[in-house]
Amino acid sequence: MTATDFKLGLREIKENLKGLTLQLITKNGYRPYFNLRDFGNAILSEESKGNDFRINQVWTIGGTVSVKSIRSLAELIKTETVTGIQFESFYDYKTTEGFIRSFGKLD
Repeated sequence: MTATDFKLGLREIKENLKGLTLQLITKNGYRPYFNLRDFGNAILSEESKGNDFRINQVWTIGGTVSVKSIRSLAELIKTETVTGIQFESFYDYKTTEGFIRSFGKLD
C-alpha cells in the first residue's frame, strides 16, 4: 500500500498499537520499535525515499498470522492477543522499464 494509505490506516488503529513490538524491515535490515514516536519517525524517513509499505507478519499468542490490510489487522487485534507486528518498507517500481533499470547496466 502507498505510504499515505499506510499512515492513514495506522492513525485509525494507533491506540491498539501501544505496547506492541513493531518491527520495520528496510533494504538495510530490520529494527524493532517499542514506541510509536520512533516508529512514526522511521515511517516518515522511508516515505521520504519514495517507499511503500506492507504488513508481513502479525505475532499472536497462538502463533504467526498473515494479514493483507490495515482493516484485517484491526479486526485481528480485536479478536486475538497480538504481541508484535512486522512491517516492510520497499520501493515499488511504477513501470516495467524502471524495474529493469534497477538491475543496473547490462554488458
